[in-house]
Amino acid sequence: MVYSIIFSSKSKVERHSPSSINNILQTCRVPLAPVQRKTLKILRWSTPPPGYFILNTDGASADLLAAGGGVVRDNSGHIVAAFHSYYGSGTNNMAESRALLDGLLLCSQIGVRRIAVRVDSKLVASWFHYKYKIPWTILRWWRRIRDLASNLDLMVGHVYRELNAPADAMANMGFSTRTDHIFLSDFPSRIVGLARLDRMGVPYFRNS
Repeated sequence: MVYSIIFSSKSKVERHSPSSINNILQTCRVPLAPVQRKTLKILRWSTPPPGYFILNTDGASADLLAAGGGVVRDNSGHIVAAFHSYYGSGTNNMAESRALLDGLLLCSQIGVRRIAVRVDSKLVASWFHYKYKIPWTILRWWRRIRDLASNLDLMVGHVYRELNAPADAMANMGFSTRTDHIFLSDFPSRIVGLARLDRMGVPYFRNS
């Protein structure tokens, strides 16, 4: 009985693979490629500075359609407001920018003025801090963001998407329902659960 072993030319073997397998691969002239291990990051939600609320916003887009959403939480992590919006035609950058604008408008409406803003778009955080030029296609939204920001005490920063899960859930709700809605009570159970996990300190794991 004859056994045959077929290897793909793209096969990868880690450096600590058994020597017999290495010998077989070398005999078959299959090149060895080292496997690069990714670093595992452990992420946890963190409270804002004393006296500040947290505003998480996020955009959602697909097939040239766009939506946004966000969640406002107090210093202990309890939800005080949430929203989702449907924007119709638009890009992801437009969705992210309008979601930030809608979140700031909501905070102003409910009397929240000291806000730690957290977004998972590095571009949005960079645009806010004047690090990159804003595309002309979304300048009108950013003019409104600047006007609002001038009357608010804001701390805007980037977070990994894992730490922006409640806002992501609200943006997806806006996209799937094609509706606008503001919640001041009776919050969707999904974001209530995500906020509870954050308060409990349950970690998120990220490969980088």
